Amino acid sequence: MSRDRLTAITPLKVISVGVLVMLVVSELVISGSLFAQSTLSTILAPLSILIIIAIGQAFVIGTGGIDLSVPATVTLTGVIILKASEGKNSGLLEALIIVAAVCVVIGFVNGVLVEGLRLNALVVTLATGQLILGFMRLYGGELLPASEVPPRLTSWTTDEIVGGVSYLFAIAVVVAVLGTLFLQRFVQGRRLVASSASERSAFMAGIAARRYRILAYVLASLCYGLGGVLASGDVGTPDLTLGDPYLLLSIVAVVLGGAAVTGGRASPIATLLGAVFIFLLDYDLRVKGVSGGLREAVQGAVLVLGLSLVFLIQNMPTVRNALGRLRGSSLPSDQSNAA
Repeated sequence: MSRDRLTAITPLKVISVGVLVMLVVSELVISGSLFAQSTLSTILAPLSILIIIAIGQAFVIGTGGIDLSVPATVTLTGVIILKASEGKNSGLLEALIIVAAVCVVIGFVNGVLVEGLRLNALVVTLATGQLILGFMRLYGGELLPASEVPPRLTSWTTDEIVGGVSYLFAIAVVVAVLGTLFLQRFVQGRRLVASSASERSAFMAGIAARRYRILAYVLASLCYGLGGVLASGDVGTPDLTLGDPYLLLSIVAVVLGGAAVTGGRASPIATLLGAVFIFLLDYDLRVKGVSGGLREAVQGAVLVLGLSLVFLIQNMPTVRNALGRLRGSSLPSDQSNAA
């Protein structure tokens, strides 16, 4: 490996340093008990759910699209768990199968409309989200048969491995690793990356680019469904606000992970680190007593800064050349002639 590659600035290196700094600040300056068992038991479950949902968003943003149906899909998942299982362990498997089937349909519809019919991703997924919410109200009816998820699901999502580290966090890490292996080691994943980076080049190479880009929406929706199932188990009594916190945070996490919203390679591992960074930032603001509105404003500002930083890193050679030309043009005429 060359020295240039080792010293090159990459989004993964930047977000890794950012997470380390945030961990130090959170522990030594803000809370003083970030790594205490009680704190880990509280924050790791919602963080893990955010990681899984953000990885789903990363698949879509990697194609140059965006998915605004995240909150509706996650919320629908909670309603299905309550409706299909009726709060009983015996009905949990059926509920999970229905969730998986519904998520595949949602992802496929989004993918076909965006990639097949070439409709705007923002408008399509926003409309799909509204359709999902309408279907959810029709499906759930006036009164759900249960208000609590099956005890087995609650047990799965609240049990801990050791020292406050929950099984949810292990699942989130596994999803990130599997997503990375899929994109880097499997033929279908590499073709998905190629189709997302340059659809025209993929077409010239004989790759069915649109099919793979539709696959990205299906994989994303399955991640939302998994996140929704785990979120339902974590809260125990999911309601119609279950998916609300995950739209902006998932997008910010992907951007901080180095994915360009214009499309290209998106890293699940970097997305995991991006989710950790934005979650810790929000946690620190909560500890300091910052209001919800101001926290959302901070998240928006971080999104803008993240987009700018990703652009600078990905266009570093062009930026350096431009700065060099500016420095050259700023020299006095005699100095520039001498140069």
